[in-house]
Amino acid sequence: MAVTVKPFGVTKDGRPVESILLTAGELETEILTYGAVIRTLKVPDREGRQVDVVLGYAELAGYEENGGYLGALVGRYANRIAGAQFSIDGRIYHLTPNEGAKQLHGGPEGYNRQVFSIASSGESWVTLSYRDADGANGYPGNLAVSVTYTLTPDGLEIAYTAEADKPTFCNLTNHSYFNLNGGGDVLGHLLSIKAHAFTPIDKESIPTMLAEDVTGTPFDFRQEKAVGRDICLEDPQLQLAGGYDHNFVLGAADKPRCVARVKGEKSGIVMEAWTDQPGVQLYTANGLATDARTKAGRPYGPREALCLETQIPPDSPNHPEWGDVVLRPGETYQTTTAYRFSVES
Repeated sequence: MAVTVKPFGVTKDGRPVESILLTAGELETEILTYGAVIRTLKVPDREGRQVDVVLGYAELAGYEENGGYLGALVGRYANRIAGAQFSIDGRIYHLTPNEGAKQLHGGPEGYNRQVFSIASSGESWVTLSYRDADGANGYPGNLAVSVTYTLTPDGLEIAYTAEADKPTFCNLTNHSYFNLNGGGDVLGHLLSIKAHAFTPIDKESIPTMLAEDVTGTPFDFRQEKAVGRDICLEDPQLQLAGGYDHNFVLGAADKPRCVARVKGEKSGIVMEAWTDQPGVQLYTANGLATDARTKAGRPYGPREALCLETQIPPDSPNHPEWGDVVLRPGETYQTTTAYRFSVES
């Protein structure tokens, strides 16, 4: 087990970025201070060969210019907020929109574009921190954010904490794009999600309600099926998103539990997603398009990966009837997600 830190370039505005390499058993991951990005995550396949199961860019410029949130920590509020506004205690706050009239993943200068500091590290773990200023992207309150990545011989755990000095909203997640075969599309990946309901959306990808029963719909992943089995059906929800880009309703939990399982049909690599969050966004990279140099040496395209973004459901700040998610001074936002790996023949 080891931690190695080295330079990874300098941003266009002069901020130095570092790379942190963590190893544990046969697993290895590289974390960047830029966006708290998971740049690589290498695990053995059924033949014992190392497979990098996340998409990423070859150079820092890719993360700055091409975006796509590849591997990044997103916030202050993950997913979409309708009309780029919400209210707290009767006061309306106007956010900075970056997807039409709405805000996505915290705005145009979200955490995916910030440089985090290395707060501490130890054997196979590192804690990164960032202070988000009052008013940044329209959010009230200074927010002190930290994320700890811990690599073990069976997976990667991500633990988030945040504290604010004014009432605000906070919803942090990681936006890694997973391909358990190490390349090609993921339509043959076998997926199960332990959710009885999903969150339907309108043409702007804003929820129309919190929960719709998955029974009899392409969104029923309670029994394992190929990602691509139903993705091209003439279902209104699939057509709106161009595939899957929906929150699955998991319900409240006091501690992480297994909420999803994916198997690379070629590699035999199995990944389980564990979280204490009430939702997980399945995104099948429907709009993925890169023109920066990637680790693969070629552009990435649609459906070459899938994301399992653990989260508070989208647009929750505008739906207090779904539950109180305001983060107030003196409280600590705290949540943990883990991606655990094994191999099947």
